Amino acid sequence: MRGPSVLTRTMSVATARGKGTRAWQYHSRSDSHSKLACWTLLFDLMLECDALREAARAGRIGFAINYEMVGPINKTLDLVVTLTSAVLSQGKRRSFAELVEVYGIVLTEDDQTALAALPALFEDREINASEVAIALEAKACMTEHTKSMPRLHAEILATGYLAKLASRHCITVSYSLVNAAPTFETPSGVGKTNTHTQPEDARRVVQMINRAVPTSSDTRDYGYDVVGVTVIDCRNDGSPVTSVVTSPAAPAINDRIHYDRMVRSICSEFRARFRP
Repeated sequence: MRGPSVLTRTMSVATARGKGTRAWQYHSRSDSHSKLACWTLLFDLMLECDALREAARAGRIGFAINYEMVGPINKTLDLVVTLTSAVLSQGKRRSFAELVEVYGIVLTEDDQTALAALPALFEDREINASEVAIALEAKACMTEHTKSMPRLHAEILATGYLAKLASRHCITVSYSLVNAAPTFETPSGVGKTNTHTQPEDARRVVQMINRAVPTSSDTRDYGYDVVGVTVIDCRNDGSPVTSVVTSPAAPAINDRIHYDRMVRSICSEFRARFRP
């Protein structure tokens, strides 16, 4: 899977985020990290899932990042994949590949070759007339892990429930980034560095997501169909951001919330529900 490497490579490049002028690798008041998480996950989905590639090649699917799903309470979702009734017009629609430049995504030459070989996928600007096939919410827990967990849990629960109400048959996905770095320079207090107790702080958040986020096997009314986590090391001090795969905080390869299993599970659900 390429997604986690592309994500951390891109996050390593500090850019101006939030209201200030200082360049940060992560800023809680910016949605750059969620856009990046969504793009990299969709990149892997397109690479790994034959059903999605077939649908894109036939013009049957579109996508949108930061899409407001209309329901009892409108909710902006970080990523949706839609089913379209006709081939989307390419005019005035950004393609998935064009977002590389828009989002400043850092790809290797091999990544670029893999992207170029994929069928074209375009933004769905007529999304309210389309059926949502995949509804994904991306979250991040970067610092003050214990303090952040209750709000993180509540936000994940609420999003899954609202997405199910708005589009009963869609595949709901919760994808979280969890920081396992021992320190984190916080933009909320310039020059302030938070110290974490690692790997315990990150492990507790990962365990909460694994054990306390309901799945559709627990309850169909608001459980997620797929849940996944990527553990990263982001000190937010200009040092390279890396993907953590061997720490006790990171999900094991056979864990249901492991990134690779998340990608394969989304593909399996899409094939079962929406393949002709």
